[in-house]
Amino acid sequence: MRGLFTNQLLSIQPGEAVSGIASRPQTLRVTRGNVWLTVEGIKHDYWLSAGDSFTAIPGRLIVVEADTDSSIDTRRAGAVQAKQAAQTMANWISGLGQRLFGHATVQTSLKRHRTCSDACC
Repeated sequence: MRGLFTNQLLSIQPGEAVSGIASRPQTLRVTRGNVWLTVEGIKHDYWLSAGDSFTAIPGRLIVVEADTDSSIDTRRAGAVQAKQAAQTMANWISGLGQRLFGHATVQTSLKRHRTCSDACC
């Protein structure tokens, strides 16, 4: 049986199982297929489909078995989220730059229009 908490995208064939014990809370995300998940000490099991996620309980054995060709993303959520956040920020900055500088012409003048009174002198 392959290890579950290996910080990677795991492909699991029908009937194949992976297991592991998380050392900290870690999110498992099903990216393809259907899986059955059981956690040591919990009386009920879980069926997860593509798009579903489960946060692993530290210190407990978790077993995941594929019902169909499946993929589970076990990469650390922080690393994945940081990459997504950086891409979102880059897109936002790019869009802002286009809105501010790409499609508009800003005209400015350095002339000052004021009258000087006796207090100016």
